[in-house]
Amino acid sequence: MALSFIQSCFVNAILPRRALGPALAAVLAAGCSSGPPVRPRRALPPVPALAKAVVRTAKSYLPEEEKDRRAPEDCSDYVRRVFLENGLDLPRNSREMALCGDPVKSSQDLRMGDLVFFSGEKVSRAVGHVGIYVNNGVFIHLPSSGVVVMESLYSDYYRARYIRARRVIP
Repeated sequence: MALSFIQSCFVNAILPRRALGPALAAVLAAGCSSGPPVRPRRALPPVPALAKAVVRTAKSYLPEEEKDRRAPEDCSDYVRRVFLENGLDLPRNSREMALCGDPVKSSQDLRMGDLVFFSGEKVSRAVGHVGIYVNNGVFIHLPSSGVVVMESLYSDYYRARYIRARRVIP
């Protein structure tokens, strides 16, 4: 006997449980729960101090922050400078950076300070652009416009071009 959610809640509220039998009463009562089961969230590891420092340095390149900084040449120069200011020496181009550190399995596993890699102008699997993951689906980078910006990793443009991420901060 299959009952809809509303029917089962009505039957469960109106009919005494002993009249239904214990097994059917348990099934009907289970249908009246407040919603789908909630999955416990994974405990996130604490954000390393170095990752916070890297993001703070990256944000200092935003146009509204510091005007006296020499502008980086391109995205990989920007990322390299940010990490170098925090004691980590990365290769000069994004293709070589994409080989550093440990792979991040999924964009859902990204942590502050991770490197995020995208295809260049065309949608392909070749690395052509790099940025730094900030938090909550936002990354900071130097696009071809030459001005450092923060953007959503999940915008249509970047979602279509996302290739992988690497963790260079332990």
